[in-house]
Amino acid sequence: MTFFQSIKQEIKTLPRAEKVFLFFAMLVGFCIAGEYAVTRPASTAIFLTNYSTKYLPYIWLATVPLNFSIVYLYSRFLPLIGPLKMLGSIAAFAIIINFSCAFLLPHFPFLILFQFAWKDVYILLMFKQLWSLIHSTIPQGKAKYLYGLIYGVGTIGSIACSLIPGFFASSLGSENLFLFTLPFYALLFWAYKRAFKTSPIAKGSFAKTLTENLHPREAVSLIKRNKFLLWLLLLVVFMQVSVGLMEYQFNSYLELYVPTKDLRTAYCGRVTGITNVLSGLFQFFGSFLMIHAFGLRGSHLFIPFVLLSNTLIFIFLPSFAMISFAFVFLKAIDFSLFGVIREMLYIPLKLDEKFRAKAIIDVFAHRTSKALISLFIVILQIIASTYLLPLISYVSLAIFLGWTLLVVKMFKQYPMPARESS
Repeated sequence: MTFFQSIKQEIKTLPRAEKVFLFFAMLVGFCIAGEYAVTRPASTAIFLTNYSTKYLPYIWLATVPLNFSIVYLYSRFLPLIGPLKMLGSIAAFAIIINFSCAFLLPHFPFLILFQFAWKDVYILLMFKQLWSLIHSTIPQGKAKYLYGLIYGVGTIGSIACSLIPGFFASSLGSENLFLFTLPFYALLFWAYKRAFKTSPIAKGSFAKTLTENLHPREAVSLIKRNKFLLWLLLLVVFMQVSVGLMEYQFNSYLELYVPTKDLRTAYCGRVTGITNVLSGLFQFFGSFLMIHAFGLRGSHLFIPFVLLSNTLIFIFLPSFAMISFAFVFLKAIDFSLFGVIREMLYIPLKLDEKFRAKAIIDVFAHRTSKALISLFIVILQIIASTYLLPLISYVSLAIFLGWTLLVVKMFKQYPMPARESS
């Protein structure tokens, strides 16, 4: 049976309520990814124009208290207001910030510092809200068919919407791209509301399905008590540290070879578009084939091996074209194959762990990982600035080797969740 036949057959067997949920969940993913594909290139280009790559490590460090505050507030209020109102609050805040930047950046350029730090936090919060809902609704046995499909529809949104900054940044102006957040997020909230109503967690009080201890620190305690969650956190850290290193290298080359703001926005938009096309191919075909060929454990080993090979190519052929290729490939893996197999590890976990502990892992640890590597980059800027970019490549190789060892140890100690998810 082919991939599409398997998906078609799987969807046919779903009850009507699950089909409705699947449709609206895919629409939510489309809107989240589409909005980000429009606004992220503008944010990056404006930041580089005003502050340059040199300040990237410092802004990543500054995101640590921001991440901590947001995750604390999320954990504090989620049990009180529930997932639906929480998503609406985050969406409203994102609209306010992006609209403020669209109108005020020409007069107050420093606003891009906050928007640049905020953009990578709110996108994670939005996706975390979606995937926590999906984990709590879609049965475990159907995940290997449907997760790649849901990811893939989100990628279609990214591909389609990346055409806007890729081809219209110069005519529209980079700042005006932030205005697209409102229509995307209005549709997103409507779709999430429809999906939420068909989910089992919509019945009764959301807080009563969680642990009795509703204090925000309980989310951290969940990770301390369950070592499998700690392994998940470390997987996210390894991926995001490697992404941070590659992103710094890419932006260094971008600043050098593409000198003006709107041209950078256009180039970033096209790079995002290519990334999303590749990511979509991985999601629709690669994740399905990889999981069936290697299993969940083998797939988690395959990812660092492929990324190590990707870094070796750039080491031997360093150029703007090759760093662009290496960056696109790494981001495509992060958005697709790694995302799918990481999300599958959450399926056997409890609702508390899927919503509250996941926020620590997917938001705080995700963004704070860049802060860790920022300290390393700042030190290298001081003591070895001439060799900074080559050294980063070799550190990336060490990261991928350590990642491989982590996966081996994790599946030796915790084989049961892996078997259940595969």
